[in-house]
Amino acid sequence: MTDEFAAVTKIHIHEDEWGMRCLHPLAAASEVAADLREAEAASGANRAPDGVGWIDVHVIAAPAHDYAAAGLTFAQADAALTPIMPRVRRFVATASAGFDEGAQDPLGSYEDDAYCYGVDASCFVKLDGNEPLVQQIWYAADTEDPARLDRLRQAIIAVDRLVPSVIADYWLDCAGSVADGEFLDRYIRMLVQEDE
Repeated sequence: MTDEFAAVTKIHIHEDEWGMRCLHPLAAASEVAADLREAEAASGANRAPDGVGWIDVHVIAAPAHDYAAAGLTFAQADAALTPIMPRVRRFVATASAGFDEGAQDPLGSYEDDAYCYGVDASCFVKLDGNEPLVQQIWYAADTEDPARLDRLRQAIIAVDRLVPSVIADYWLDCAGSVADGEFLDRYIRMLVQEDE
């Protein structure tokens, strides 16, 4: 692992980034696809009259089939992900007011022992749940750097080896099976084009 992949000690994101790019067990594929369609329809229907922003938001529905139901443990996921991306234990998600390092955002989320793996806020994988079971997995991919995207791809494939999975990307309005190599190639290209 290069120094770039071991240097960061904390990842700090805006709360709006939380859960916009997710992995879900393959068993949730139809639920995920339906929710993505609903989100896309809501985006069009709720666009503000002036075209800037929305008058209402779609709340992402958590599928009934999650990683806890599939029996995925933090220990299993940690063993698979740590060789690919370093674990970053300090994870913070705040609103705009919370980006001041000296302030505590009352609506923020602060974790000092997170199961987060990555380089920085532009490229990471985050596990959520209740020990010992992972419930949700989500990630950020706001980079066009080939090395970072390759690590992210490896991490996604590592999760898929533990529990066959689907990608749900609410920024790009797309979903697909990780095991579908053609979809995964296309998806990684979409991430690069989005960030250009």
